[in-house]
Amino acid sequence: MAECICGRKLDQFSLASRDNSVRNTDLKGSFLKVTLAAGTGSGADVTVAGMVVGDEVVSVLSFTSAVSIASVVDRTSEYVVGAGKLTKAAGTSETGNQLLILWLDLTA
Repeated sequence: MAECICGRKLDQFSLASRDNSVRNTDLKGSFLKVTLAAGTGSGADVTVAGMVVGDEVVSVLSFTSAVSIASVVDRTSEYVVGAGKLTKAAGTSETGNQLLILWLDLTA
């Protein structure tokens, strides 16, 4: 068993929240996904291959503009996970922008 710098074996430590924590053995391989997509109009959905209902969006960042990035804006609150896409009922037009989408594949 490995030891920490204090000399105690790592299996001797006990954490009160241990039963509620997520262990690395509980995580599925490649559960964090990154998708780069072209921006869409204000009410248009964004196609995200492999995404299904039950997955979770971590962040949607809009790079303005796709040709020459001048700024980055967090648009996460404007999107909801759908089957193979991010659904956007309304909000900011991202036409001409590039979207960086970070999401958790919780259904694989």
